[in-house]
This record gives sequence, structure tokens and C-alpha cells, in this order.
Amino acid sequence: MEDPKSNGKVSAAQGLAALVIICLLRYFDTFAVIFSIKQVGIVPSIIAMLVLLSGLFAIAGLLRGYKWGFIPLYFFIPAATMFFGFSLIPYLPLLIEPEYRSLMVIAINSSVLVYAVFLLLRMMDSNVILPTEKH
Repeated sequence: MEDPKSNGKVSAAQGLAALVIICLLRYFDTFAVIFSIKQVGIVPSIIAMLVLLSGLFAIAGLLRGYKWGFIPLYFFIPAATMFFGFSLIPYLPLLIEPEYRSLMVIAINSSVLVYAVFLLLRMMDSNVILPTEKH
């Protein structure tokens, strides 16, 4: 019989996938500019390709509730934050004064990352079978 709590964990993983989908759709124009022929330099294209691929792999794994989907997510969140300043919850940083927006993006993405770590730990705990003590 399936654990009813695991269904909630899979739904939470799917919610993380939805955040990545929203982020990629919101900032699609940024990727279009980076991958355009007018872009100078190969390094921005390589970084953008890695961020995009990690986002797509995270979506593919998390939508199905696979634990391996967290691995690319753990690359996507910091890379999207550091290299591009993308917020996983779009438009929320726009409510803050411009000089504090980057801190808001870091706070939002860090919160999502910490949540993702704890969610994976909870998913891993549900698969652990502890041996019973023998008297």
C-alpha cells in the first residue's frame, strides 16, 4: 500500500517543477538574446546552455516525482541567481525598492533552495526502512 504522505511530497516536487517552468518562461527573452547570432563570446552561451539544460532536466525529473530531478535543480537555482539574477517567483522582487531587489532575489531563491533540500531529505526518509530491535 502506498504511503499517503508520499503523494504530498510528489506534489511538492511538481510545485518546484512549476516554479522552474514559470522562471524559464518569464525569462525566455533573455535566453533568446544570449543564443542569438549577435551575442559576442562563447562563455555566456555555455553558461546559459547549462542553466537552461539543468532547468529542463529538473522539470523532467520533478514532474514525475523522481529524486534525481533535484540534482539539476540544485545547479539551476544558484546558477540562475548568480549569473542572471532570475527570481524563481517572478514579479515579487518588483515590489521592493530597486536598490534591494537583488537581495530579494537572493532571499527568494535561497528559500526555494532550502525548501528543495528539506523536501528531498523528507522523500529520502520515507524510503528508509529501519531494522527492528530483537529482544
